[in-house]
Amino acid sequence: MKNKFYKLALYCQKFGFAKGLKMILTGTFGKKDQLLGVQVPGIKHPVYFRRRSSDEYIFQHIFIREEYNFDVTATPATIIDAGANVGFAAVYFANKFPNATIICLEPEPGNFKLLQKNIANYPNIIPVQKGLWDKTAYLQIIDTGLDNWGFTVKECTRDTPGAIEALSLTDIMQQYKLPALDLVKIDIEGSEKEVLEAPDLHQWLSTCDTLAIELHDRMKPGTSKALFQALAPYQATMNVKGENLIFNFKRS
Repeated sequence: MKNKFYKLALYCQKFGFAKGLKMILTGTFGKKDQLLGVQVPGIKHPVYFRRRSSDEYIFQHIFIREEYNFDVTATPATIIDAGANVGFAAVYFANKFPNATIICLEPEPGNFKLLQKNIANYPNIIPVQKGLWDKTAYLQIIDTGLDNWGFTVKECTRDTPGAIEALSLTDIMQQYKLPALDLVKIDIEGSEKEVLEAPDLHQWLSTCDTLAIELHDRMKPGTSKALFQALAPYQATMNVKGENLIFNFKRS
């Protein structure tokens, strides 16, 4: 009950009492997976989520609690959103940094379809239906039973049914001719371990001003160790924002 009142308070603070209460009731009792469009204060265009799904939880984290409202080392020109889900973070960044080019990766077809709808009015967001990995490869999506936000992946062969392409961050830099990755957001359900142990890690990390990453040691033990080993050569300040660790790098 306490959590329900807290949720109501958050929504009412953001949207006002009547609209906040209506949103909670509609999201709670509407038909499962039916799309609900919401105009969020400070966001130019409506955002859409599937009722009674994990989309609403992510919506709360990004638009109600504003967990991506953190300080950056410098205003980013290029943003990578790895694990973009249905595009909420990309939309949030596009409104906060309207001059940035945002490349968002999301491999799961259902999430990607809704992502395309959410970013349709933002020409500076580039959707890529691929996964992030330690190299160019193919991945198989694994449904862990945690709804639309809990998909994991494992490497597979090209001819595996449902195989999707995967890229490394260095591949993205080369493909889009990017001199630097100013802001990198990674939330990829454990696959960050492979990314942080990639042989080309420092080719992109050495260009990064701000890294926002969610770790999933519960899914893949050793991810935290991989992160701090990767960051050892660099000077950075660390902050915690919600479930994310935020690193702002000090460049000479």
